[in-house]
Amino acid sequence: MTKKSKSIIHSVGLSSVLAGVIAFGGIAAAFGETVPTGVEIKEFSLLDTARDVVGAADFTPEGNKDGHFKLLLNLANKTTIKSVVLRSTDDYGKDNYQGVWRTNRVTTGWLLGIVQDKTVVTPSGTTHISEIINPGFRKDVKEPVGEFAGNLTFDLYASNNGTIKETQSYVLEIETPEGTVVSKPIKYNKPMTSGGTSSTPSPTSTPSPSPTPVPTTPTPSPTPIPSPNPSSPPVPAPAQGPTIHVWLLGQELQFEDAKPIIKDGSTLVPFRKLFEALGFSVTWIDNGTTQRAIGTKDGLTIELTMNSATAKVNGKDVSLSIPAQIIDNHTMVPLRFVAENSGYQVTYASDGTTATIRIDEPEDTSSTPEPTPVPVPAPIPDFPKETAEPYVAKGYVRDMQGHPLSDIVVYADNTLLYDSNIIGVTDENGHYEIELPQLATSWSMSADITKSFNGKKYKFHLEPENEVPLTGSKGGVRNFTWTDFNGQIYIYPFFTSSNDSMPEFDLSDLEVTLTPVGPLLDGSTGQTIIKRGGPVIGGGGIDGIPIGKYKATARWMPEGYAPIPLQISDGGVYSNSVEFEFREPNGVNTSKYLSELEVKIP
Repeated sequence: MTKKSKSIIHSVGLSSVLAGVIAFGGIAAAFGETVPTGVEIKEFSLLDTARDVVGAADFTPEGNKDGHFKLLLNLANKTTIKSVVLRSTDDYGKDNYQGVWRTNRVTTGWLLGIVQDKTVVTPSGTTHISEIINPGFRKDVKEPVGEFAGNLTFDLYASNNGTIKETQSYVLEIETPEGTVVSKPIKYNKPMTSGGTSSTPSPTSTPSPSPTPVPTTPTPSPTPIPSPNPSSPPVPAPAQGPTIHVWLLGQELQFEDAKPIIKDGSTLVPFRKLFEALGFSVTWIDNGTTQRAIGTKDGLTIELTMNSATAKVNGKDVSLSIPAQIIDNHTMVPLRFVAENSGYQVTYASDGTTATIRIDEPEDTSSTPEPTPVPVPAPIPDFPKETAEPYVAKGYVRDMQGHPLSDIVVYADNTLLYDSNIIGVTDENGHYEIELPQLATSWSMSADITKSFNGKKYKFHLEPENEVPLTGSKGGVRNFTWTDFNGQIYIYPFFTSSNDSMPEFDLSDLEVTLTPVGPLLDGSTGQTIIKRGGPVIGGGGIDGIPIGKYKATARWMPEGYAPIPLQISDGGVYSNSVEFEFREPNGVNTSKYLSELEVKIP
């Protein structure tokens, strides 16, 4: 590390006495990794969330309180630390994709700021200094964090993205050239306790990235919250947020069977009550594998498939910020999506304990034209009829518009013998036919499709509409429809300053508009997509985006404020909009095709 990449801050006295820590002598290796010798995580804990020290991308306060972690590390020999990653997990250490913080910028994550506590001998005695080790993301993932040896004390700061809370567990990974060390999962406990007794942390200096040594005054940690009286039962925290009142055209809707809830920043309400109140005729379809809720009125049809991130409006796919789902045996659907796609305006207000949602006609009905129903697409024709033949697997492969797909590789996988398959290829009519050997076995069918788009190749795996393996002696017909070519987008907030007049940034308040630039990967025209941010596999952003080239714009929409247009970037210069495409992921956080965007938060 060069001198320019360090900042030194003098502090009086020792940094925080560890409290509420989980101490352990053993270390765990990441799956498939070699445990490096002489590297031991002695203690790892989450101390508090009382200070704002780092931002999402650099060592600058941003307006969000940080998670303050403590790490005691023993290195028997001089060791290069290549990277450090903090992950949110369940209690057993399994990733739950709620937050990732890291020292090196690879795929997704927020900055993990590292401060080392060092003992310094001066003519006047022994003192301690806090040295900032990681003042910002190392964008070159090959640049190490540094070289260290001995017994080390580090303070780790992770900008709170909304997931640093008492119910959350965390795991720390330390990568060295010899392998990776992984801590046991820890949990944020409040009040801080060690060995069953209450303990108050000693004052901790708050690091500030200054190019020269700057004296600081110790900042006391907050007083622990007293433990409840053991004889008094704890009061359960509200499980579903504020009480929700929904008003439709000036009249409050009454939900008798199930109450509205807020989940992942979206309001879910009972399907039948909302659809019927909006004047729809409702249909429920359950074929044993999928369940669909359908509402129809005046040439408008809205179809929601349970747990699917894509809905249909007059037969056209529309992305959802949260899927319809069954909760406690009640079918719950996203209120805003249904109401706005029915031509209404939705407003939301909350005082923290009560939320009021109003569904009204558009503000200027005299000048706003009635929404034109999207033309209902022509139904996809049925597959050509085929008859099964002994020891023959055959069928068709097509896209969502019913067009045949040629040159698709189809596999017949022998379920009796390991790694034994027969390959066929579709003709210009999308038809394939594979002769099977006369063996007493069954065959599982699958297919792969590879498409080129703007000089890149994208590969997708297809399963047949009938996934049951076919018996060789009877043969079978297995048809394939290519329905999914979606990618996902990681979104990183970049905070330009600390503005006390603005609320804390939450990714669910970020609205991203994606406008296709030319045809999509499958050759279709595509449509404008408007989605809010939230958790996705491996980090935060939006998913369910059909692969293509898009122009992206972004707005910050915190509750109680007018929408704030944001500048956006794909890693280059910030501007009011940016065009981007998808690529293969370069990490292990997701297997989906990926793009990454940054938004500048004022």
